[in-house]
Amino acid sequence: MTYQQAGRVAIIKRIAGWIIFIPALLSTLISLLGFLEKSREQRDGINAVMQDFAHVMIDMIRFNTGFLSGFWANSPVPDFNQGTNVLFWVIYVLIFVGLALQASGARMWRQTRFLRESLEDQMILEKARGTEGQSREQLEEKIVVPRHTIFLQIFPLYILPVIIIVAGYFVLKLAGFIN
Repeated sequence: MTYQQAGRVAIIKRIAGWIIFIPALLSTLISLLGFLEKSREQRDGINAVMQDFAHVMIDMIRFNTGFLSGFWANSPVPDFNQGTNVLFWVIYVLIFVGLALQASGARMWRQTRFLRESLEDQMILEKARGTEGQSREQLEEKIVVPRHTIFLQIFPLYILPVIIIVAGYFVLKLAGFIN
């Protein structure tokens, strides 16, 4: 792949990453808010006050985000106490796939920009050589940009989801939403 093609692929990867990431994040957050609202039980003491506060906050968020009504109506509400929640977990994973796509595109973009600048510097040296210097086309033929896969994005694709799941579990367990 030439460096011009790599630049176009990098832009497409970054845009696709954001297009996947933003709806998946919104859907996951709304699903979690739905879970918090659904799991509200009448408890006594501080738990009852916390759950009433959470219910009021969720209602306020829903009321003020009418433009997200499609997400409020269609986001899967997980049940962490019993269910498998496959659709919720697929959407959750899409958050990190989008992040990995965007990171891979950003890396490719940086490399193509570096190659473009290096090629311009080399062209100055080749022109200084005069007639025995190489042309731009000859230099561009020598440049081969490796393909970048999203699976090499170790932190956003493999480590970050596990860290967030563990932290979320402890927060929900301490708040009394998971048995």
